[in-house]
Amino acid sequence: MSNLTVIFERISKMIKAENENDLIISIFKGSINSVAMESDEEIHLQKYKLLKKFIENIIHEIDLLALEISTNEEILISVKNQKLLRTCFHILISLGVSTCLIHGLGISLDKRCISAHSIPHIKLSDEQKYDILVICTDFLQRSYNVPVLKNIIITFHLSDYLAALIQLAFAPLKKPGVYPQFTMTQDMYDKLNSDRQKYIKLYDYLVSNCFQPMLMKELLVLQSVADPAPPLFVKRVIAKEMSRRLMVSGGLISLIRCFIESHDMDTGVEWKKIDMICKIVATKHGNMSENDYLKNIISQLKQILSLNNIHYLATAMSCLLTLYKKYNECEPILTLVNEVFNTLNYDDLASKSNLPGTIILTPQEVEHSLQILQACTSMIKLDLPCDLLKNNLLMLFLLRIKCTVDETKNKITDIILKSLELLHTVEIQNIIEKFLFGPEKNDPSNILIEEYKAGLTVKCSAVPIDHPKNESLMNFIEIFHTTTNNTLVNKLFESCLHIFINLKAERQIKAKNENSMNAHEEPHIFNADENYAAMLQILAEMSVSEKIIGALKENPCVVINFVESLFLRDIAKSNEECNTIALVLLNTVLSNINNTKIKELKERLYKLLPLLKKLSKDDSEYISILCNESISLIIADGPKSKVSEYEKALSNIYDDLLPVRAHGIIEMTKLIEKADPETISKRHYLFCLFQEQLKDSDSYVYLSAVNGIASLAMHCTSEALTVLCKEFLENSNEQGNIVTTESQNRTAETRMKIGDIIVKVTRKLGEMAVVHKTILLNTMLCACRDDDPLIRASALSNLAEIALVLNYKIGTIIYEVLLCIWSIIETDKVIECRRAGVMVVSSLLKGLGKDTLFELKENLLPIYRALNKLYKDANEDTVVRLHAQIALEELNDIVTKSLLPNVPLQKEFLMLDKKDDIIFK
Repeated sequence: MSNLTVIFERISKMIKAENENDLIISIFKGSINSVAMESDEEIHLQKYKLLKKFIENIIHEIDLLALEISTNEEILISVKNQKLLRTCFHILISLGVSTCLIHGLGISLDKRCISAHSIPHIKLSDEQKYDILVICTDFLQRSYNVPVLKNIIITFHLSDYLAALIQLAFAPLKKPGVYPQFTMTQDMYDKLNSDRQKYIKLYDYLVSNCFQPMLMKELLVLQSVADPAPPLFVKRVIAKEMSRRLMVSGGLISLIRCFIESHDMDTGVEWKKIDMICKIVATKHGNMSENDYLKNIISQLKQILSLNNIHYLATAMSCLLTLYKKYNECEPILTLVNEVFNTLNYDDLASKSNLPGTIILTPQEVEHSLQILQACTSMIKLDLPCDLLKNNLLMLFLLRIKCTVDETKNKITDIILKSLELLHTVEIQNIIEKFLFGPEKNDPSNILIEEYKAGLTVKCSAVPIDHPKNESLMNFIEIFHTTTNNTLVNKLFESCLHIFINLKAERQIKAKNENSMNAHEEPHIFNADENYAAMLQILAEMSVSEKIIGALKENPCVVINFVESLFLRDIAKSNEECNTIALVLLNTVLSNINNTKIKELKERLYKLLPLLKKLSKDDSEYISILCNESISLIIADGPKSKVSEYEKALSNIYDDLLPVRAHGIIEMTKLIEKADPETISKRHYLFCLFQEQLKDSDSYVYLSAVNGIASLAMHCTSEALTVLCKEFLENSNEQGNIVTTESQNRTAETRMKIGDIIVKVTRKLGEMAVVHKTILLNTMLCACRDDDPLIRASALSNLAEIALVLNYKIGTIIYEVLLCIWSIIETDKVIECRRAGVMVVSSLLKGLGKDTLFELKENLLPIYRALNKLYKDANEDTVVRLHAQIALEELNDIVTKSLLPNVPLQKEFLMLDKKDDIIFK
C-alpha cells in the first residue's frame, strides 16, 4: 500500500495541477517556453522530445501502478486517486492521441475541452506523430487488461482507443518511394505493415470483447463526426464493422440498446431513433445474400420478441413491419408475421386442441401477446396493415370480459380501439357482430377463459361454452364510452345502425316462418329477437351520449341515411321500437345541428315529410309526438328557441318521479358551479328549495340537496354553513323509521359525506373561512363527542383539515381543541379514534411551526410528556406510536430551529475593473 501512495504522489507532482481545465496548459508550457533555440527545426525537435518524455513518464508510473494492482487484486483505489488517474488518461489522450490522429478521425479537442484553444501548438512530423500514437496505443492496450484502468478507458476514452486502432490498423500506406515532403523506405514500409497486423489483431479483440451497445454507439459517434468529415477509409471500416456487429448473435438487440438506452426510458418511445433503426435493418449489410441476411435478422427479431420490455418490443415490431412492407414475399418474414399477429386468433386457438382441460395459452403467454399488440398499436409513425390486427379482436374482447384488473383491462381496451380505428365501416360492422353475438358459426365454442392471480388463462373446455351475450353488451358499451376519436365514434354508431337494420329484416323473415308453423308447434324466441333487443339497448345508450351528439353535429348524414333506409323502404312493416329509435335520433340531429346544415339536407328531409305525417297518425301517442316534433323542426328549418337550462332543471325538481327530481337537483347544482347568471340571481330561492328537499326520505335526493347547498356556499356562505353543520350534527334522514344496524350505518355514512362536503366548502372559501371558524370548529368539536365512533374519527380528521385551511389561526380555541383531543386519546376505547387524535396533534404541531412555542406556552410540556409516553409504550398500537413519533420529531425540529437558528456563513462581493476597488455586499 505504501508503494501505491508513493506512485500517486509522483503522478500528482508530475502533472502539477488542481484545476482540470488548466491541466494541459500547466503540464509543459513553461518548459517549452524556456527552451532557447535558434532554428525552428531545433525548437520543434526539442518540443517533441519534451512531449514524448512527459508522456513516457506518466505511462511509466501508471504501468508501475498496474503491476502493483496485478500482484494484489484486493487493493482499493480511493476516489481521489481515481480522479487523478482519469486526469492522467485525459492528458495522454489530449496530447498523445487526439493531436496525432488524421483530421476527421475521432472527436477534436475543441469539442471536448474548454481549454483546447490554450494548448500550446506543437508541430510534429508524420513519423513523430506515429511514434507517439504507437506509445499511447500500446499503453491503452496494456491498461485494458487492468480492471480499474479498463473502466476508465471504456467509460471516457473508448472512442479515442477505437480511433487510434483504426488509424494504425487500416490507414492506407504509401508505397516505398520519394515524395515531396516524405521518403518511404522499404524498411519503414515493412515495419508499418508488421505493426498493422499487430493492431488489426488488437482491434478485432477489442470489438469482439467490448460491451456491444457501447461499442456500436462509439462507432456511430466516430462515423458522424463533422467539420471535417471522416476520411473514406474510416467510413468504410466503421460501416463494415457495424455490419459485422449487426450480423453476430445479439447484434440487433445491441443496436437497439445503443439507441434506446441513451435516453430516459420513462419519457416514452423516441420514434426518430426507432425510425433510424428500421432504416438500418431494412438495408442489406455485408457480403451475404439477401435471403441469408433476412434469415439472420428474423432469427434475432424472434429473440427480441420473446422479451418483455415494451421499448424493445416496439422497436422490434417496427423493424418487422418495415421488413414486411419492403420484402412482402420473403418466406421467413411472412412466417414470423403470421406467428406474431395470430397469437390471439380465435379460429386458430379453437382448432389447437380438443382435449378437455388443456391449457392453450398460459397467463405469461397472454400477457406477452398483449404487450406485443400494444407495441404495434402504439406505432403512430407507421402504417399498420389492418388485416394483421383484426383477427385478434374477438379474442381480445373475450379476454376483456373476463378481466378484473383495471390495468390489463385498459390495455386491452386501448388495443381494441386503436385497431378499430384502422378498419372500414363494413369491417367494423362484422367485428361488432362477433363481439355481441359470437363467431359467425353460432356454434358453442370449446374455448374457456379463466382469471387467476397470475393472470388470464385460455383453456380447452370439456363442455361447449355459449357466447356471453349479456357481458358482451355491457363491455361493448364500456368500450364505446372510452372512445375519444370522433371518427371512430361515427363508424361505431353507423355500424350499429346497419346491424340494427339487418336484424330487423332477419326478424321479419323469421316471423313469417313462425306464422306458417303448424298449430301443434309452439313458438319460440329466435336468436334474432335477442340480438334485436340487445341492439335496441345499445342504440338507446349511444343516443344519449354526448359523444354521439357531438359527432352527429359534424356528420348528420349517418342518421338521415338510417331513417331513409328504415322509412322509405317499408314503413308499414316497421315496428314501434324501430320507429321510436329512428325518430329520437332524427329529432336529436335536427335539434342540435345548425341551420346551414339543415338547409344543405333540406331536399332529403322534405322527402321524409309525407311519411312522418302518415306515421304521426299512429296509435302510439309517443310516436305521434315525436313525428310532430320532427315535422315542426323540418318546416321551421331549424330548432325552436330552447327553454333555458335553469327552467329545465327547475321543472325536473318539481317532477313527480324521484329519479327525475334528483337529476334536476344535480343539474341545478352544476349550473350554480358554472355561475350561470340566471341561476345565481335566484340563489336565495334555490337555497330554500334545497333546504326543503332535505326533508326527503330518499338518501339520493337528500345528498343531492346537500351538495346543492354546498355549491351555494360562495354566494350565501353563512346560511349554507349553518344548514350543513346542523345536518352534520343532527342528521334526520332516518327519523321516523325503525332503527336497525343497516339504517345506523347508512346514517353514519351520510353524515360522514356531509362532513366531507363541509371540508370542501371550507377549502373553497380559503382565507375567507377565518370569518366562520367558530361555527366550523364548534361543529367538529361537538361531533368528537358523538356516540358513533365512525363520526368521532371523521370529525377529528375534518378538524385537522379545517385547521389546515385556517392556516392554524384558531386563537384561544386551540386549548379547547387540545383538551378534546387528549380526552379522546386517553379515554376512547376505539383505536381508530385514538389514532385520529394523535394524527391531529401531529398536524397541529406541523402547521403551527415556529409559532408552537408562543401559541401553546405552558401546555407544551404536558403535550410532550403525553406523546413521549405513547411512543415508549410497547403495548400501545403501532399506528398510534408512529403518529406520536412523527409529532415528537416535528416538535424536536421546531425547538432546534428556535434555539439554534441557521446563520449564513457567506459574504458576497464584486470585483470591478480596477484592481484596488472591491465592493462588499
